[in-house]
Amino acid sequence: MNLKIRKPLGPGLTRLVDGELKLIRFCLLRLQPGERFGEALSDWELCLVLLSGAGRVSVAGRELGRLGPRRDVFRDPAWAAYLPGGIRYEVEAESELVAALGYAPGRGGEPRLIRPEDLVIHERGRPGYQRRVADIAVEKVAAQSLLVGETFTLPGQWSSFPPHCHERDDLPRESFQEEVYYFQVDPPQGFGYQRVYTDDRSLDEAITVEHGDLVVLPRGYHPVAAAPGYWVYYLWVLAGATRSMRPREDPAHSWVHQAT
Repeated sequence: MNLKIRKPLGPGLTRLVDGELKLIRFCLLRLQPGERFGEALSDWELCLVLLSGAGRVSVAGRELGRLGPRRDVFRDPAWAAYLPGGIRYEVEAESELVAALGYAPGRGGEPRLIRPEDLVIHERGRPGYQRRVADIAVEKVAAQSLLVGETFTLPGQWSSFPPHCHERDDLPRESFQEEVYYFQVDPPQGFGYQRVYTDDRSLDEAITVEHGDLVVLPRGYHPVAAAPGYWVYYLWVLAGATRSMRPREDPAHSWVHQAT
């Protein structure tokens, strides 16, 4: 499997992950002012995250609420909508709108608009591996399997560090989740790196990530590094049989928590 997916952002729906993983589908949606997109969700729940623009979301013909405005992921906090399986929804753009759509198995539950004040913000790490994390759909959203958030890696820093994985169900020590990272970079000509590796090194890849890239993470540890001068953002979408974030750190690198 090619872990990095890069496709140009076209009008309407652009499918990035559609069959590469068992539990996650991922698309980008681009609408011009006044354009609409809708679909009936069967057994897949959805978290729609606004990346830029503004619009409105309706469920079964009734308005759920307004998304945005959001200039971009670096200047404004996230707006999102959680939409359970078994419903029909529609998005109408008020300005040019770009949104990320993360799907996972799930049916039932209540649609919910997620505003900036609903986000849970974490400042994590120490100099060398500092980042800001915004939980979008984690503990505050009663999804069936989706876990969604954003990580902002400071210039020249690492994130998802110490390296962690979530490739087997061994609760309470570890929970299995597939994952994808969708990247944005500021300024956009910048880049970062992601390493994906397993304990036995049967998988060990170093991937250059640029603005608009997506990395598929079916297994393995997956740290990220930002080039000096560039913020590296990634939207993370996880899904597993158990909706519990219990990652396992690489024991070879856990010592950095105690480093001064």
